Amino acid sequence: MDIRAFCRNVTQAYTNQDKKSICKLILLDDANPQLQQLQKTLYPMPVETIRSTAHAEMESAPRQLRDFVTNYLLFTIASALENSAFTEVYELMSTCFGSFLSLYQYPDAQWLTSLLKNLSSSLVEWAVVADKENPHAKELKISDAAAKHLARAFNIVISDKVPNDLDHSKKWALYYLANLTFRVYFKLKSTRLIPTMLANISKAGVRLSDFPMSQRVTQSYYLGRYHLYQLDLRRAERHLGFAFRNCAHVGINDEENEVVHWNSRLILIYLTSCRLCLGRFPPLQLLQVYDLYDYFSPLMRASKMGDLTLLQDTMDSDLSEWYIKKEIYFLLKEKLTVLCWRSLFRRISLVAPQGSNPQQVRIHLKDVLSVVQNLTRDNSYDVLDLECVIASLMDQGYIRGYVHSPTKILVLSNSNPFPPLTQSQSQRSTHEGVRHKTATREEKKSK
Repeated sequence: MDIRAFCRNVTQAYTNQDKKSICKLILLDDANPQLQQLQKTLYPMPVETIRSTAHAEMESAPRQLRDFVTNYLLFTIASALENSAFTEVYELMSTCFGSFLSLYQYPDAQWLTSLLKNLSSSLVEWAVVADKENPHAKELKISDAAAKHLARAFNIVISDKVPNDLDHSKKWALYYLANLTFRVYFKLKSTRLIPTMLANISKAGVRLSDFPMSQRVTQSYYLGRYHLYQLDLRRAERHLGFAFRNCAHVGINDEENEVVHWNSRLILIYLTSCRLCLGRFPPLQLLQVYDLYDYFSPLMRASKMGDLTLLQDTMDSDLSEWYIKKEIYFLLKEKLTVLCWRSLFRRISLVAPQGSNPQQVRIHLKDVLSVVQNLTRDNSYDVLDLECVIASLMDQGYIRGYVHSPTKILVLSNSNPFPPLTQSQSQRSTHEGVRHKTATREEKKSK
């Protein structure tokens, strides 16, 4: 197809509001033979010739449409050239996207929603690869710019006044754009705007259940990660659990199988991290299926046995780079340290000598101190440190009882001294006592 025929066909599709035809013309996949043919046609043409030809062939079309098609053609040829810098291609894509939004903002442009979704996805993909072109940059300026474009598109979509008819409303792209924006926010490590976007979605008058399952799963995945970072573990588990249960686990071919397996594995990483912090451990067979056994099984064993050394050694081993890359290192280290201390005191209580009241277990802190120093190979611990840890565990609801300070004895409650983790009152809080102790030991070492 030559450029003149292309411009005429786009104009006709726009005039007829033919969304299928315009999506078949405005292609973004370089592997598409039709797009490759158009790129070959454009390759020998100077930029000014492309501009003048497009404007001449679309003289009767709206100016916004002419600008959009012209910018699309310039982006198309740049994306095909091997010597084009990714940042330059993104800038052309950005200009193309901006001119499309000028066209899409009109009230009767809802039929272009499918094309909006295609362009938005391409915008984000090019932003990601463009930022990778400069890996040492302190800020991901291109992804940040893409987020602003998506925010503008989101505002256009959410402002659509078509009532109660998603099939003929711009709001059909609402969650698609939100998910792309969340993706960029997480890449930028800037989630402060997510609550604002969620508040706007809640006022839009649409239900997530009315949208395709793929968008619901993606939305739940990002919400789960957001709540996980906010230490709202219960809500994070609910969203990530929904995403994992409803994520397609089998594709129609080997290539799709690889994609769905990767998606399921990604969700499971954060779901497992969340559940470990809640004291709920997944089946080892499930971890083996998704090649996660080596990353999580040592943490599960340490948490169950109260093995502080195993936890510390695992978090500081070669696996630490993986935990850091997945942004779960500090979450696991802090929350699982809490569970290790709880498990350690619980195991010691099972072998503690019985006093005059067999229902009331008393533990001498000096005995605990000996165990902790031998277990951690760290003689900097003292009884006051243990009192601090115990006080924090009690405050958070992990242990019931009290410490008799003059005798340095932990007296456990007669009734349920180690409540189930589901009853803990502080699944959102960090273990301040353990954090304080860790900081103190680091200060001692530095001195």
